[in-house]
This record gives sequence, C-alpha cells and structure tokens, in this order.
Amino acid sequence: MRRRLVVVFVLVACGADPATETTSVEGTETSGSTAPSTPTEAMTTDVAVTGSTSSSTSTSSSTSTTETGEPATESSAEASDEAGESSTTGAVEEVYDPNVDGPWQIAEVAGAVNVEGVNVAMAGFYPTSGPAAGPYPVVVVAHGFQLPASQYTGYARRLATHGYVAFTADFKAELFNTNHAANVQQVLAGIDWADGEPVLAGVADTTNVGLTGHSLGGKLAVHGTVLDPRVRASITLDPVDGSMQCDQQKCPDVTEMLPVDVPLAFLGETLDSSGGFMACAPAANNFMTFFAAATSPALAITVKGANHMSFIDDVDACGFTCGLCQAATLDNATVNALARSYVVAFYGRHLKGIAGYDEYLIGATAQARYVETGLIAIGLK
Repeated sequence: MRRRLVVVFVLVACGADPATETTSVEGTETSGSTAPSTPTEAMTTDVAVTGSTSSSTSTSSSTSTTETGEPATESSAEASDEAGESSTTGAVEEVYDPNVDGPWQIAEVAGAVNVEGVNVAMAGFYPTSGPAAGPYPVVVVAHGFQLPASQYTGYARRLATHGYVAFTADFKAELFNTNHAANVQQVLAGIDWADGEPVLAGVADTTNVGLTGHSLGGKLAVHGTVLDPRVRASITLDPVDGSMQCDQQKCPDVTEMLPVDVPLAFLGETLDSSGGFMACAPAANNFMTFFAAATSPALAITVKGANHMSFIDDVDACGFTCGLCQAATLDNATVNALARSYVVAFYGRHLKGIAGYDEYLIGATAQARYVETGLIAIGLK
C-alpha cells in the first residue's frame, strides 16, 4: 500500500452533467487564454491515506498520427528557479506557468480500443521535443454526460505542451440502460491503449497516470483512481456522483469509496446545486460531497459565477444541453483558462513531483490571479 499526500482543490465553476455517447475526438489545436490575477491566502498540510484496489481492462488498439503544434514557452519569473526532478524521467524540470502553453512541441495521436464490444475512441496529443525527454506521464480526460469528448481537447493540448501524453477517452454514456461500472472500465482502457500504441512507445509512462473528468466523467475519474494503482493523481471538474436511477452495482456511490491513497483535487461550483429547470450538479451529489469524503487536510476552491458547463472548451457550441443549467455570470473563457491552469499545475506537483507548482495552486501567484480578483474563494479543511 502506498502512502501519498492528499491535497484537494475545489473550484466552484457552474456546470451541467451531460456527456455524449461516443464519437471520435477531433484533435484540433486551441490556444490558451489568460486568467486574471489575484492571490489568496492558503496553506497545505500533509496527510497519509489508505490505499486502492486494482482492476484490469483488456483492449486492442489502432492509430492515426500527427500534427505538430508550436506552443508558446513562458515560464514564471517568480517560480522558474524552483525546479524539481520529474518522477517520470528523472530529469530536472523548471516550473512553467500553467496558464499558458508550455515549451514542448506536440503532435496529435488518435485511435480506438474495444472494451467488451464497445468501441472507445481516444484522441489527443503527445510531446515530440522539449526541455526534458520522455517517457512522460499520461493523463486521460473523461467527458461529461451527453457532451462530446471534443469539448475537452483544450485540456489535453495544454497538458501536452507541458510534457504529458494527454487524450480524451470517448466512453459510451447511455441515456438509458446506464452503467457507470462499465463506463469506468472504458476510461481506464485508455491507459492500456497508450501502453500498446506504437506511436507512444517510449513516450508514454503508463505507470504514472492522472485521471481528469467533468461531471459524470469526474465521477468516473475518481472511481478509476480507486480501482487502478497506475493512477497516481486525479483532478476533476465539477464531478457529480449521481446514480441516474441506476442500481448500486451498475452506478455505485463513489464518495463512499473515499478516502483513497492518491492526491485528489476537485474543481467545482455551487450555482447549479439547486433551482431552475433542473439542478445540473445537485447539492447531494456535487463536488462538495467528494471533498467531504476526502481525507483532511483538503483545500476547497469555489469559482464564483461559474455554472456546471463553464468547464468545457466552448459553451457557445454546446447547444440545448448547456441551456438546461443555471446561467453563468462568469464568462466561459475565464473559467476554462483557470481550470486548465489548475489541471496542469496539479499534475506538475503530483505526477512530476515539482514542488514549485504549489505557487500556482495555493501560493502567492494563485492568490493574486484568482482570489484577490474575486474569482475564487479558498477554504482549508
């Protein structure tokens, strides 16, 4: 059993809970946006927690490759001197500002894997060159319920420019006959796909994995973290632990599985906890329930004015699904930039082991960018 540190980041960003039933992901490049600046006073404490169980997935893979990107390199003047040794490569890396693209050149990768008769598309990016050689940590991103996996391409791309193999797993979220237990295996199959994908040979370190997801995908990411010992950290976007009128065998309560011996972070919102046509992230199942189940100490971050859908790449392209939630008062670009930055910083801290990324999670830079500008509130548990 591993002993790890648990640090939980909870950002309140208004959101919804839909995800689409699987289409191939488009690997289009997107440019990162800059979040406002503001510091918040925060502190962390180290804690040991109890371990996880493992499950395996059997898969097959196919591929298509590549298109290079030209990410902008910009390191933080305040944090660039706090280099750390990467837990994947053993090389010393600098701290790069997670709010902008990193210095790695990247290429696209795509393929699919069959999980018990379901074809699960994988699409994302991997580093081709940069300040440190691979193999690189792997991050799998799970979409929200009735939302296309392509709405999370921006997260995968940003991560790749910071030295990760990152891709979306287009699991099959059925509108009826719901089965979250099957869905989590489809997400975890992404790790096996990366392990067997020829293009990623020597590039992807599938023993050092992060799981990220939004809404239902966030629930699956936490569940996968409990199940699979290859997962070393997980940061989720407004996760919802709902059963959707499904029995506990097919749709288990994941919060009851916590705590887990892995660093966790939860970015969430409370605007959609009640009211309106429907509660897209009801209070009884929202990110705060995951936070409450995590071992103390934990960090809670509330993103003010976001709604459940604010975490996707482009709300304007979302259509009817995004209109079911409360109206956000904070613009999509600001929430999206903030969330991408937290995802990169969290994995820099917990997959690469670079302590300097605390500056962007809870330190003076995070406070100046987000707290003092009124974007978030930070609370310690």
